[in-house]
Amino acid sequence: MNINSQISSHLVKILITSFFLIAIWFVSFAIFPENQIVKLDIEDPSPRTFIAPKYIEIEDIEATENNKVIAESSVKPIYITDDNSTLLVINGIADMFLEILEVRTLEENIEDEGDIEGNTNESEVLITTLSVGDQIKLLQNSIDFSNISINTIEALVIVSNLDLNDKTSYISLLEAESRKQVLSIMSEGIGEEDLNDTRRTLIKNPYSLSLPSELYLEISQVRLESAVAEIISENLVANKKLDQAGWDQAKIQARSMVEPVIIKFFEDDIVVSQGESVTYVQYQALSNFGYLSGASRTIQNAAVPIFIAVFLMIYGIFWRFNDSIWSNSNQYLLLLTLILFSSVFLRGVSYFSQQYDIEFLTYAVPISFVGIVSSALLNLRATIVIALASSFLALAGGGNLGLVAMGGLGCIQPAIFLSENVDRRELKQKLIYISLFQPVIAYGVAYFLREDSSLISLFLYAFLGALLANFAAFGSITFIETSFRLTTNFRLSELADRNHPALRYLEEKALGTFNHSLVVGTLADRACSKIGANSQLARAMAYFHDLGKTTNPSMFVENQFSFQNPHDKLSPLDSVTIIREHVPAGLEIAKKYKIPEIVSNGIKEHHGDAVMRFFYEKEKEYNANVDKDLFRHEGRKPTTRESAIVMLADSIEGSSRARFTKEDASPEKISDLIDEIFDEKINDGQLSNAPLTLQEIQKVRESFQESIEGLYHQRVLYPEITESDFSEEE
Repeated sequence: MNINSQISSHLVKILITSFFLIAIWFVSFAIFPENQIVKLDIEDPSPRTFIAPKYIEIEDIEATENNKVIAESSVKPIYITDDNSTLLVINGIADMFLEILEVRTLEENIEDEGDIEGNTNESEVLITTLSVGDQIKLLQNSIDFSNISINTIEALVIVSNLDLNDKTSYISLLEAESRKQVLSIMSEGIGEEDLNDTRRTLIKNPYSLSLPSELYLEISQVRLESAVAEIISENLVANKKLDQAGWDQAKIQARSMVEPVIIKFFEDDIVVSQGESVTYVQYQALSNFGYLSGASRTIQNAAVPIFIAVFLMIYGIFWRFNDSIWSNSNQYLLLLTLILFSSVFLRGVSYFSQQYDIEFLTYAVPISFVGIVSSALLNLRATIVIALASSFLALAGGGNLGLVAMGGLGCIQPAIFLSENVDRRELKQKLIYISLFQPVIAYGVAYFLREDSSLISLFLYAFLGALLANFAAFGSITFIETSFRLTTNFRLSELADRNHPALRYLEEKALGTFNHSLVVGTLADRACSKIGANSQLARAMAYFHDLGKTTNPSMFVENQFSFQNPHDKLSPLDSVTIIREHVPAGLEIAKKYKIPEIVSNGIKEHHGDAVMRFFYEKEKEYNANVDKDLFRHEGRKPTTRESAIVMLADSIEGSSRARFTKEDASPEKISDLIDEIFDEKINDGQLSNAPLTLQEIQKVRESFQESIEGLYHQRVLYPEITESDFSEEE
């Protein structure tokens, strides 16, 4: 297909799709304009007083959320303590006290000048005790004490020097008291935001000290307590950090513990009074009661984007996935027709259920009719698209939410049990299962929407609605496929019926060909089943593939019964011309009997353009340079798995019949024959256009092996019956 043809095809489908959507729009808003009892939004004044027809519970989402916010805000921050910070503070204080001890004395190295001979002696260390004033000056110049007051430095130096003179350990006791205070302060935890306040509080209100009383005779207790507080304050750091993850988790848990706020409306309660501004809870109650069923202003405003979205979904999915429906105009037209029917049907049921208060219609809606038709005549992708599109369109047009949900799910559920390859017998068997499944869907929808419906009546209405739809679908499928000129398994089953006029004609005119076609059909059917191809289609192709032989049956070996082969008197080229004609002749007869194109393709493709080897080899006996192409069929190479299998089955059946009338059909000989035919077709390129994988070809070969072995199995040789046998019976 050239680019212009592709563009033209796309434009046609766009126009057709747009036409159908416009039709749906017209029906939704023109034919059913009053799509709800009242048009009302949240915060609108109520046009009248509404009474609750039944008991219902509605969650007040706003109140519930407020309670959750309150619960969340009540959760206090969670902190974690860093033990390393405490150790850091203690080490810093220890370093400062060590430095106080170290400044008490000064160490100097003194070297001897040496003896007369010039030898030098080792240096000596001279230790000098510094004055209190010098000690204070050294500490003032120290980095560690740069922020410490002179009063504190002086107090600590005095205590240090008391130890030096009196051989006491007051300074060690001070350090121990400092460490004890640090442990007490840090155990409570200090956050970064509290650090400065903690320092100021400590300086303002120092901790009391447990020191020997005689020390206080030298220096006041208050002064020492202030000194220790200042030393601690200088080294103090934050050791408490916010555990954000733990805090967030605690908030989430607090929210989850909040019970939803449920507003209860009992039967005959006033839901909203006339003129009252409608709240969220009241709006939900009115919607649930059916007072607001259909298109609210919000849905009406969303109608346009919904229609656009549906258009893009229909167009995009089938084009993107190159679905067979996209290239089949009849199937695509059926798809759009089913979308139109189901969306309008849902919209109409919604309208009448509201206007006449027919509650059971929501669950008894026979929408599975569409799902059955789509599953049987189209495919799974089409069924899903129809369900989604019709639901969205019905909702945009003002459909009841529960009804729309039932419509969508009810349309999809037949696809669980059916496929596009279902035949009439299988469909009839599964209709009851489809009918029983709809009540389950109805219960799920009612539970989700909190409908207070009787369980028994709900199941009964849903079952009866589904049963009605299903048998209506069964009865109308033939009409639908005929109207849309579709070839389904229903149609294929009818074509494969031996009482079909074309097959009766074949049997009458060419009995040998008829029997050959039946065997080919069996071979092809079994092989297709092995690889998941359409066995019904393959059987129908096989039955009609040699229909053209009826014009001149005696020219084909299977119809030559105990008389001379007419080809013995003809040249190979003349024979080829006659044999070649059975393909176009078969196509003409197929048209006469209205055989669908998908089946008549088996006539066109069962030989491909293969060489008629018998006549070719015969001609080579006289003309070694003969052109092989003169001996080819003028058909088309197989384009489907089914027609390729029919080609192989046709060759194998004919070759095995010719070969095994002259010799025994052992499994080894059958295998050799099949390999020979497969290799010939593959090497000649006859399968190059068929979508068969190597794995599928191997399965087809194994199927043919089993079938031919069964056809030519060894039989028991029974003894001959003599006249004496009859006399004995008498």
